[in-house]
Amino acid sequence: VADPRKSAAGGLAVALGQALEATGGLWLGWSGKITEGDASSGARADPPLQMQRSGKVQLATFDLSASQHDRYYLGYSNGVLWPVCHYRLDLADFDAGYFDGYVEVNKLFARQLLPLLQPGDIVWIHDYHLIPLAAELRALGCQQRIGFFLHIPLPPPPLLAAVPQHS
Repeated sequence: VADPRKSAAGGLAVALGQALEATGGLWLGWSGKITEGDASSGARADPPLQMQRSGKVQLATFDLSASQHDRYYLGYSNGVLWPVCHYRLDLADFDAGYFDGYVEVNKLFARQLLPLLQPGDIVWIHDYHLIPLAAELRALGCQQRIGFFLHIPLPPPPLLAAVPQHS
């Protein structure tokens, strides 16, 4: 999560920062920090949320373990989905453990977000890193409206079907 007030923030941070300037809101995401240990072993509780304000926007971030970062972010998100969505099957690494890490971290996002939601909130999910998040939120009982925006084109069905977990 980038601070939308800082000029180094990317296009999404700047656009959302401007959109939320009048209404306020909550932005949940990865802190960019990797912690020691392996959260997937079950030996560790969910990481604590770090809360800070950026104007009218509440930023809620949490750290990922090295294993989560490697399997979710480097592995499935950027090693499978990014290449496939960019028509580069030759770059995709279909390691079976990557998908498990991807689902694990999307469940973590859902567990972190649900207690922060208020009745009437709208959840707006962004990009291929969080495709399963809406389903995970619903599985936990989330009743709020949920939208999803994919920042890259979805590949045609024959190309998408190359992903073992495409469904």
